[in-house]
Amino acid sequence: MNKRISVTAAIFIFLIYVLLNTGTFITDYWWFDHYQNLKTFFTLFITGLTVKLIFATIFLIIISINTFIVIRLSGGKHNAYSSVIRYLPPPLQNTKYITVVIFAVLVLLAYIMGSGAKPFWSEILIYFNSSNSGSLPVDPVFNRPVEFYFFSLPFYNFIHGWFIGTLILISIVTAFSYILFGGISFKFGRPAVSKPARAHLSVLGSLFMLIISAGYYLSAFDILFTQRGKFFGAGYTAVHSQLFAYRVCMILAIIASVLIIVSIFRKTVKFALLTAGSTFALFILLGSIVPSFQQRFTVEPNELERERPFILNNIKFTRLAYGLSDITIREFENNGQLSKEDIENNQDVLSNIRLWDWRPLKQTYNQLQGLKPYYSFMDVDVDRYEINGKLSAVNIAGRELLNSELAPNSQTWVNNHLVYTHGYGVVMNRVDRVTTEGQPDLIIKNIPPQSDFIDITRPQIYYGEHNNDYIITNSEVNPGEFDYPSGDTNSYNTYEGTGGVILDSFFKKLIYALSFSDINILISNNISNKSRIHYFRNITKMAKRIAPFLEIDTDPYIIISDNGELYYIIDAYTISDGFPYSTPLNGNKTNYVRNSVKIVINAYDGNINFYINDDNDPIIKTYSSIFPEIFSPLSKMPEDIKKHLRYPETMFDIQAQMLLRYHMTDANVFYNNEDMWELPKQIYDSSEQLMESYYLITKLPGETETEFVLMLPFTPFQKNNMLGFLIARCDNDKYGQMTLYRLPKEKLSYGPMQLEARINQDSDISKQLSLWSQKGSRVIRGNMLAIPINESLLFVEPLYLKAESSEMPELKQVIVCFRDSIVMEETLTKALEKTFGSTMSASEDSPASELDTDSDTDKAKSVISESVKSLSRQAYEIYTRAENMLRSGDFEGYGAAVSELGEVLKKLDDQAKDE
Repeated sequence: MNKRISVTAAIFIFLIYVLLNTGTFITDYWWFDHYQNLKTFFTLFITGLTVKLIFATIFLIIISINTFIVIRLSGGKHNAYSSVIRYLPPPLQNTKYITVVIFAVLVLLAYIMGSGAKPFWSEILIYFNSSNSGSLPVDPVFNRPVEFYFFSLPFYNFIHGWFIGTLILISIVTAFSYILFGGISFKFGRPAVSKPARAHLSVLGSLFMLIISAGYYLSAFDILFTQRGKFFGAGYTAVHSQLFAYRVCMILAIIASVLIIVSIFRKTVKFALLTAGSTFALFILLGSIVPSFQQRFTVEPNELERERPFILNNIKFTRLAYGLSDITIREFENNGQLSKEDIENNQDVLSNIRLWDWRPLKQTYNQLQGLKPYYSFMDVDVDRYEINGKLSAVNIAGRELLNSELAPNSQTWVNNHLVYTHGYGVVMNRVDRVTTEGQPDLIIKNIPPQSDFIDITRPQIYYGEHNNDYIITNSEVNPGEFDYPSGDTNSYNTYEGTGGVILDSFFKKLIYALSFSDINILISNNISNKSRIHYFRNITKMAKRIAPFLEIDTDPYIIISDNGELYYIIDAYTISDGFPYSTPLNGNKTNYVRNSVKIVINAYDGNINFYINDDNDPIIKTYSSIFPEIFSPLSKMPEDIKKHLRYPETMFDIQAQMLLRYHMTDANVFYNNEDMWELPKQIYDSSEQLMESYYLITKLPGETETEFVLMLPFTPFQKNNMLGFLIARCDNDKYGQMTLYRLPKEKLSYGPMQLEARINQDSDISKQLSLWSQKGSRVIRGNMLAIPINESLLFVEPLYLKAESSEMPELKQVIVCFRDSIVMEETLTKALEKTFGSTMSASEDSPASELDTDSDTDKAKSVISESVKSLSRQAYEIYTRAENMLRSGDFEGYGAAVSELGEVLKKLDDQAKDE
């Protein structure tokens, strides 16, 4: 009976173990199946498993043959007098047992070698499916197409490294086996090797030298990927000396391999060993010492002339690798001749100047529109929308729900997984609009979303930038899923989408309960056969799971489609460290990058689509041939989503960084660093920082229409004057076009940091900034933006004021810099009027706060409203403090705060009666 119970228990434990270990596989299968990507799932899974099995099998076959040869050459019996055998347990001194142990060791080693090969599944897959786009050149040293270095060379290096490891392990096992079976013995402390053992080991040594020879052949390509003083890639010494060393040693290694075989039939292996040793010694001489002398005495005295063609190679290939060669260069006069008429004629540009930086705006959003502690805005992005028939730049952010921010007493399984399942709506404001209280003028606000311009038909956000755990929708929990707060009650709804896997069987519930280590999924009465389980809801992680071979941008942005649905757009990149002669990114091996893919994810259903953005990229062409079910051409993207595509800041910043040096195409100028650039600095908040690229709507020189662009200025190395700016266009047929505008070298063009210094030196401005800072507030200096208008540059910097007791910065002043004029006013309109003497006409959607009026009535109202503003701000701060006390369980403090709030509200009511 006890035996039966033990067997049953063992079987049960084994089944649980199997379920636990297969649960992840099954849930992944269901997840990929739900997103109609089963082919991708099986390609990824089977490729990894197949690689592991194939290489484990190859290793096991090779090492088993070697071991079998050892046993056969040793007569099938081990040496009972071996010094090793004496210390083994008695059962292992038997030939039968020791053979079993050896085979078990071989299987273990095969498993290790197979597992070591598995991470290289990508190199293997792309090698057998590689695509030659024909858009990239051949390298100038080996005359190989660039695709060879993308797809073939990584595979050859992997095979070479794997076989070196294999041969070393086999040699160790073979030698140890000969010791066990008597082929190698120790007499008087000296090893004695039998003829069969010597012949066998010699063959392994010969194979090892052949692999070393192949290593020299492959290592020769490394000269294309090495830093050479002032440039990257093969230089004069590498081509004329090191390459010769690789080839000589490759031949010597082959000769050594042959001599080792010959030594089997001779009495000595000294000549073979001498040749093998000479190969390594000669490589040190020819590959290191001789090149050092050549570099010092031949190259350095005439370095520029010797290295000129190689410097030009580095320039050409680096510019190709980062897409710099596609940048158009134009002159920008910067004549500083803007007139009142120019300002009035460019109001479509000036009305889109971004006064709101995302950092203070994110704080403001969370304070004004978070509404509840569990709502949060993960990021604030810049996009453009048609508002009243005009292209307008806006800030936009999704209101996501964070389960971790629920009150402690609300942190129940039902709330976390069944009730609080989604965020709700977005907040949007015009980048240039400010209320009289210094807050953003919201185009979309509140819950449910309110807007006069844009309708949102599906505001729920189930998939976003959060890291929440799984949720289950369509449950039978009463009254349903929390939708949004509504007065004294809450609004609830039932999920109507297609997202999530349907829990339509006991088996599915069991597998998910095991996979997520949560038995509630199995036993909860709230889960029916119509319920849906949603997991992997972080959108960047979703994209990475489906396409692990892509680099996913960490800055998704949310958009509103024409039919009112919410989508996230994510940029994805193909990268490589195999572009010959191309200089890698700082602190990185990557030396090729393309923004080849645009990813679109529905925030409600989680439906995900990958669109190919660069048909000329050979890497994405290869992956699209391997995973055709993942990718679609960009032409298939809906037009209402396509019009929101942006040139990604990540790609733009990489190109700008590389352009600092690689705008120089003349070898002499490049070698001497005569025209090195820098990214400009600015004062942000109160510290000096590098200027960031920024989106804006502007009218480029020679264009008649405004458009959405990404921009970044440049300054000379260790200088602060501005010498040019880079523009990347974002709109439809112009998308991806890049232009470098160069400013005249013969005259000074103020750069951001020079203007920051002049702002600090302005007595009126510095006095006002000091005054604010002494009243318990902190002045935050926002991003300085350079705005091209006609052939001139206008600089704008917003100033925010943040009280020490508040997390809600207010935009208080705007500084406008033009030529030698620096003006600080309450609004951009006033600042422009003071600078140019012009008055910007109000558009139909302009809020009253942006219109300057001089009536006595308005002034009187302004005086009264200051008191109302102060009391309102004080009331909100007390309310926020009370909410925090309630969440932390400080009921006494909460009561005191409520009483204080009542007194402030009474004062506010009295003030309102006076108005």
